[in-house]
Amino acid sequence: MEFQPAGQVHLRLLGTGDHYSWNKVTTCVHNLFGGQRWVDQYGDMHITCHNSDITCKLNFVKASSWSTTRHEVKGHVSEPSTGTRLRLQGRWSEALHAGEPPANRCLWRPGAMPPEHELYYGFTRFAMELNELEPGMRETLPPTDTRLRPDQRALEEGDVESAERLKHQLEQTQRERRRDHPAHTPAWFRKSIENGEEMWVYNGEYWKAREEGFSQHKLSQLW
Repeated sequence: MEFQPAGQVHLRLLGTGDHYSWNKVTTCVHNLFGGQRWVDQYGDMHITCHNSDITCKLNFVKASSWSTTRHEVKGHVSEPSTGTRLRLQGRWSEALHAGEPPANRCLWRPGAMPPEHELYYGFTRFAMELNELEPGMRETLPPTDTRLRPDQRALEEGDVESAERLKHQLEQTQRERRRDHPAHTPAWFRKSIENGEEMWVYNGEYWKAREEGFSQHKLSQLW
């Protein structure tokens, strides 16, 4: 199964004002119905710093089922005005290094897996915490927050039968809602066209609504 994301991701750093954009590469899941399942990512990623002429190109190398090397990434950062060029290489599952070996330096390495991660679907600590409900948080979240999904909570607690039943109910109500109310206006994002590119931009209203209390806002009942 291949996933081919469209469009660009934009990031603006509030501290410096730097504006970065990049595209996502293709993700492919192999052996969905048999054999050892594995994931590959491939294609070219172009990263641009819009406040300067610095760019980066990363090539995620496509692996084959019989390949001895997987997850390879190689590329470079360049600054045409100064002629600077920095080589990058590594694996997206292990580490990314900059410079020429043996004097290269590590730019990124994944964090250690949490204890007993096998019992939590192999999730990283970040993935586990996405669904965490701390004491008192339930009262501050909007009813649309996915941490309140009953099927997701049942699966996390190991109640697979209830999770399947609740997921079926949720999908049925989704189909009914789409049929009865095909038009939808996002609450926290607005559509924008910049340089001919369609994008969704955060409107800054979420935290204000959270302070006021989400009961004051008309939000869809998803779960």
